[in-house]
Amino acid sequence: MTQRIYTWFENKAWFDKLPKRLSSAALALVDTSGQVLVLKATYKEHWTFPGGIIDPGETPLQAAIREASEESGVQVAREDLSFLMILDRMSKHAQSYQFVFQAAFPEAEREHIVLQPSEIEAYAFVSKAQILSGDRFYAASVLHWAEGKTGYIEQFIDVTATRAA
Repeated sequence: MTQRIYTWFENKAWFDKLPKRLSSAALALVDTSGQVLVLKATYKEHWTFPGGIIDPGETPLQAAIREASEESGVQVAREDLSFLMILDRMSKHAQSYQFVFQAAFPEAEREHIVLQPSEIEAYAFVSKAQILSGDRFYAASVLHWAEGKTGYIEQFIDVTATRAA
């Protein structure tokens, strides 16, 4: 039996019909006391790790480094990052993937944090106990970090639910 080889144009037409999925990357920066940096974006209700959308041609690792720099001024070397988790986030509207990495954050660097004024209104260093106590409204990735979860995690999002004040 002979297998048919598809042309570049046929392959492109097939790929163009597939659903598009959004991907983002985030970076959990943990200081020597075990606290992690979280940011409060102006356009979100919840506190998150520094992170954002992966740009075309960019890897998740590159995006995590770039976003941490843009949002908090923190510079992290590629070799200092380790993979933490990927969240497969599904709702009735979309499916997206968030790649989360982790790196050590020297406490002396806290004085060098410079927030991106157009997007970030505040930052905090919080412990796992604080996160689990619900002292703030945190993104799922932050909660998973506090619970010690790693690897592949599925998150089902009910977009009709609202957070209790």
